Amino acid sequence: MAIVYFVIAVLALAGAGALLWLDRNRSQQVHHQRAVWGETHSFKFRETDSKLRTVFHRAAMDAPDHVQVRDVAYGVYEGAEAVVFDLEETATIIAVRRPAGSSVTVDLRYEDVLAPAEDDVDLLGAMGSRVMFASNLDAARRICDRRMVTLATETPSYVEILWNEGNWVLGALPVTNEDERLDVALDAVRRFADLLRVLPPSVVPQDAPDPRDPHGPTNDELADEKTESLRDKERRRRIEEATAAAREPKQSLLDATPRPSDPRAPEARPAVPRVTEPAEPQTRPGPPRIEPIRRPAQRPVAEPRSGRFAPPDLPPLTDPRDR
Repeated sequence: MAIVYFVIAVLALAGAGALLWLDRNRSQQVHHQRAVWGETHSFKFRETDSKLRTVFHRAAMDAPDHVQVRDVAYGVYEGAEAVVFDLEETATIIAVRRPAGSSVTVDLRYEDVLAPAEDDVDLLGAMGSRVMFASNLDAARRICDRRMVTLATETPSYVEILWNEGNWVLGALPVTNEDERLDVALDAVRRFADLLRVLPPSVVPQDAPDPRDPHGPTNDELADEKTESLRDKERRRRIEEATAAAREPKQSLLDATPRPSDPRAPEARPAVPRVTEPAEPQTRPGPPRIEPIRRPAQRPVAEPRSGRFAPPDLPPLTDPRDR
C-alpha cells in the first residue's frame, strides 16, 4: 500500500513540474511578444514595475493588492510618454501622459460595462455607443463635441474604458498581446488625451507659510522676531528719532540766556481793566412801510410830419424881349 502512495506522489510531482514548465514557456512567449511589439514603437521592455500600482487607482486599476503589474513596455508615442502593461489576469492598460493635469475626472466606458465604483463621478449622458461620467458636469460638457462623438463611435468595443487620472489618460481592454489591438487602443487613448486639453488645469495646493518667519505673508504679531530683525528695528527707531529731532525748530541762544533786570527800565504799569459799554437794547421793528406805486412817465409822442405844401398857381413867366 505504501508503494501505491509513493507512485501517486511521484506522478503528482511530475505533473506539477510539467505545469510549471509550460507556464514558464507561455509567460516567456508572452513577454517576447510584448517586447517585440514595443520595439516597433521604439519602446523599452520591463518584466514588472510595482510603482505603477501607486500611481493609478481608478477604473480598471481598482484591483486587489495581490494583482501584479507585468510586461511593461514604455517609451514616447507621438511626442507623449506612453506605458503599456498588464494587470495580471485582469486587463491590459495603456497610459499616455498629458502636458498638464486636471482636477476634473472624465470616464468614458462602453455601454455594457458596469458603472464606475467611485463616488465622485456622476452620469453625464450617452456619447455614441458609450456612456460618460464626470466629476464636474459643467466642465465636462466642454469636451462633448463632434470629435468626442466620433471617437466614442469609432473606438472598438474591446477598448472598454477610457479615463483620465492626474497627468495621465488611460484605456483598459481585456488582456491581449495582439499587435493590431494594442495599436488601435494606443491611438484611441492618445486621441482622448488631445480632447481633454480644454478641461481646467488642476491647481497645486501650496503649503501654509511658516508663522515664525518674519518675512512671510503673515501678521506681524504672529511672527517670532529673530535677533537680526530686532537689531534692524532698534537701529531704525534711533534713526527716526534723530530725524524727528532735527526737524524741530531750535531755540535761539539769546532767547535762552537769562538777563538781569534793568533798574532804569520803566516799571510796567498795571493793566487797566477795559470797560465795555452796555449794548443798546434792541428795538422792536415797526410795521413795514408801504411804498407808493410809481409808474414810469410817458414820453411825448412826436406828431407825424405832414407833406409839403403845393406851390401856388402863378401865371407863367414871359420873356421881356417878347413884349
